[in-house]
Amino acid sequence: MQDHPQIKAFAEAATTLGAERYWHYDSREEQAALLRALRDVLMEVCFHLDFHAVLPQAVLKICQELAAPGVRDAPGRPSVGLVLMSYLDARIEQLIADSDDYRNTGAQGSRRL
Repeated sequence: MQDHPQIKAFAEAATTLGAERYWHYDSREEQAALLRALRDVLMEVCFHLDFHAVLPQAVLKICQELAAPGVRDAPGRPSVGLVLMSYLDARIEQLIADSDDYRNTGAQGSRRL
């Protein structure tokens, strides 16, 4: 059973990502690129978390109620993907906006959050 492609892919990803856990990005653009790549992986992880009902619906409902209005008002049952992806998307948008603001001020060099 350990040879299933999904099991191997997640195990290999965990090993690779764990080896570079403390990598530091050089700019907000690089951080946003990292989070975009993470989004693709997180979407697959969320699918499995939802499919296997890892989090109780009561927990997801509370998270959904605390989320932004678009997520809070989403129809249907709350899901791990809906909750986590909305926060991740908001963070990516914030980094992009911060990066644009930073460039528009004429500041030089890179900054880290």
